[in-house]
Amino acid sequence: MKKNIEAEKIYHDINYDNYIVQYQGDIESEIAKRPDYYVVIINNKYAIVSVKKDLEINISEDAYFNSIVYVNQAIMYTLQEISPIEASQASFLQIESSLNLTGKGVNVAIIDSGIDYLNEEFMNMSGETRIECIWDQTIITTDTDESYPVPFGAIYKKDKINDAIKASKEGNSPYEVVPSRDEIGHGTNMSGIIGATGKNPALKGVAPDCDFVIVKLIEDISWEAQFKDTAVPVFNVTAIFAALQFLYEYASTNYKPMVIYFPLGTSLGNHKGNGLLEEFIESISSSGGIVVVAGTGNQRDAGGHASGILSKVSGIEAAGAGVIEIEVSPEQKNLWVEIWADLPNIISIQLISPSGEDTGMIPNIINYTYEYTFIFEKTSVRINYYFPEENTGDELIRIRFYDLQPGLFRIRITGNYILSGKYNAWLPQRGITVGNTRFSFPDPFGTITNPANSTYIVTIAAYNQNNNNIVNYSGMASLDAFVDRIDVAAGGVNALTVAPDNKTALVNGTSVSAAVVSGVCAMLFQWGVIDGNDKYIYSQTIKAYLVKGAISRPGDIAPNPYWGYGILNVPAIFENML
Repeated sequence: MKKNIEAEKIYHDINYDNYIVQYQGDIESEIAKRPDYYVVIINNKYAIVSVKKDLEINISEDAYFNSIVYVNQAIMYTLQEISPIEASQASFLQIESSLNLTGKGVNVAIIDSGIDYLNEEFMNMSGETRIECIWDQTIITTDTDESYPVPFGAIYKKDKINDAIKASKEGNSPYEVVPSRDEIGHGTNMSGIIGATGKNPALKGVAPDCDFVIVKLIEDISWEAQFKDTAVPVFNVTAIFAALQFLYEYASTNYKPMVIYFPLGTSLGNHKGNGLLEEFIESISSSGGIVVVAGTGNQRDAGGHASGILSKVSGIEAAGAGVIEIEVSPEQKNLWVEIWADLPNIISIQLISPSGEDTGMIPNIINYTYEYTFIFEKTSVRINYYFPEENTGDELIRIRFYDLQPGLFRIRITGNYILSGKYNAWLPQRGITVGNTRFSFPDPFGTITNPANSTYIVTIAAYNQNNNNIVNYSGMASLDAFVDRIDVAAGGVNALTVAPDNKTALVNGTSVSAAVVSGVCAMLFQWGVIDGNDKYIYSQTIKAYLVKGAISRPGDIAPNPYWGYGILNVPAIFENML
């Protein structure tokens, strides 16, 4: 290749366009006669011709271009990365396979921000919706389907959704029929990964023949007002409980297996999988034909977890002290912190402000709210002790900061009764913590968001399917309890999917990896329940099948707290059935 320094400079000039041309003869001499044209020879057949934007290469009319026989018009290429769906090899078992597993006969329930029901990727080839039902918790109306009573919001079943689609095709407003929209887009994105029909082949989901049951969650405006600087919508556990109960009842009366995709999580709680929501999900998952799938969350690199061990001095009498430091960003106005001490340890705390003001040791009193306002910062705090916390048996200390000032807040921990001395602290998840608010010395282990710590939930880590590395945000299990916390890892990087208003989006995160596995679970339910190979599949059965299809990298020990038993490989699930 002949180097042309002047032409090379043109590649860094936005005023020039570049073309690949096929040539015969002395193209360099021809181009040299034209101002604002440059050429770089690739070989004896192809060259790069650069021209100013207001000019063009017209080989049919311009005699100067006798040597150019073909101009390849401008085409933009991007790096072609492996999609998460391709990485799972789920397509291997779709229509090209004798198994023909496409999720047919299976409901996938999605608890999220709603769905763009007008998108053709959620319709069958006849143009009818594949959405069996939408429960929009945000709508206030009396026009709702009473066959599925819900405590708030509105229910819209398949016939109503089809009426809305018909109205849209006729040029009328579909939202006068079904007024549910996905303003955020996350629910539509994830629905596409799970089960887009594939009318656009680039968007085809893992289970393109599954049916959908959609719950659009209502945001908690009270909490959003309290954490007014949050960068994410905030949902209350009340809305989530209602959603799960509705889906359980729906599955019980429709006699179809159901995958519940749960893309929600919180960093608060003791992360042992025994919280109230986790227990509720366990009770739902104990029924055959229902499985809940969640990601590990995107909190590993958020600096939201700290841990330590208090050393006892003599028996259970006195104990050493530990310190937790919180770096508070200027954007952070209010903040909650939870500190958990493993049963039967009992600890107490004192707070030190950035200016050095000290609350003194805060008395460990049950059913009492301790309040304090720092004089210089004018930051107020409210502290509650729960020992034992009713549902888990551990000690919980909840600290609420209001009107925070930036700087380094310290929490000094002292043991009152110490055996193991283990304690953990968590900040709320990223988005509720804003700016660079974080612990000074964070612990990346124990960053799976709840309720994904439940051993009854199919919990999925995210890895970069382009280099087989775990991504830096994927939540990790605790070092002292990681077996069966994470089941497998699936691709979570740059997934092309459906977006509202007939658009597409590239999305990342453990919600992506969990969506991929939700589609795979629908395939497993089809194989087992619908096709009759294993009619009594439970959540633990699904987990076992997924683990059988996990592939460990050379040098990895499985299971591990990073990505459980390994990388999801769908064909390997069936290869290892026996």
